Order: sequence, then C-alpha cells, then structure tokens
Amino acid sequence: MAGGTIMKVLVGIALACALAGCSTYQAHSNLPTPYAPTNASQIQILYSPPQRTYTSIGIVSANRYKPGWTDPTVSDAIPQLQAAGAQIGADAVIVRSDRSNNDRHVVVEGEAIKFTTETSARQ
Repeated sequence: MAGGTIMKVLVGIALACALAGCSTYQAHSNLPTPYAPTNASQIQILYSPPQRTYTSIGIVSANRYKPGWTDPTVSDAIPQLQAAGAQIGADAVIVRSDRSNNDRHVVVEGEAIKFTTETSARQ
C-alpha cells in the first residue's frame, strides 16, 4: 500500500471510532429471568404511564452527544432508548428524567415496561 492509502485508511478508522462514541446506552433488567430481546423500532417512547396495565422490567439510560450549534434534546436520544429497551425485551420505555450537562450531551433515563394482558392493576 502506498503511504497515502495507509493514511486514508487510518483516518477512516479513527473517524469511525470517534463517531461510534457519540452515543451510548445501558439497560438493566430487574427480573431473575429476562425477556427475549425485541425489535428496537417497535419500542414505544412514553412520557407518562400508559392507561393499559404493565409490569416494570428494568431501567434504561441513554447518553447522546450532538455536535453542532443546537443543544441536544430527549428526541435525539430516542434511538438509544429504544435499543436499550429492546435489549431487555421491553414493549415501551417511560421517560422518567433527562438532563443536559451543558457539554453537548443529553442523558435520558427511563423505566422499561412490558404490557400485560391482565385486567389487574399495575404491579
């Protein structure tokens, strides 16, 4: 490989690594036997408890960095919240808190839930 080609490859790898660090998520199940993962694109993001019955299955969080001139919002972290909820088998995530660290990051935390078919009250 020529020197220029090697440099282009190294710059490409460095750029890919830098972009991969722009957002992270965590998911912690509170069940002894977690549910199977679900499809992230099907995870509902809620800002208040739903009317239908559900069971809390864990806690999820997303840390999203947004370069540019506008501050990051909860909406910027939705894909990470969905991925975290899907990892532990959630049907939805109820956003419980969000904060901006004034350094181009937003941190959003939520409760991962599974809808139940029972007519009983929320557990």
